[in-house]
Amino acid sequence: MRVTSLYLSLPRHPLLRALAVLAGVLLLAGLVAAGLLLGAAVVAVTALVLLIRRWLPGSRQQRVDPTIIEGEFTVVPPRPRASLPHGE
Repeated sequence: MRVTSLYLSLPRHPLLRALAVLAGVLLLAGLVAAGLLLGAAVVAVTALVLLIRRWLPGSRQQRVDPTIIEGEFTVVPPRPRASLPHGE
């Protein structure tokens, strides 16, 4: 497949060329507007869900002591300290 076959050629008539360019610009503007509206809707729905989850009584986790660390730990035996050889 040649690279030149990927590009659309505009019509030679100036009025049709202007209409084709205008249609492309309108399509691009419509896609950008739809993306912005969709993004704003996602942000609004997410904020609404977070507010509803905060207000509804549910299984709230109890406050834990921040000095307690939970997890599985392994005690590593101390290694002898690495030292430089004695200089003579």
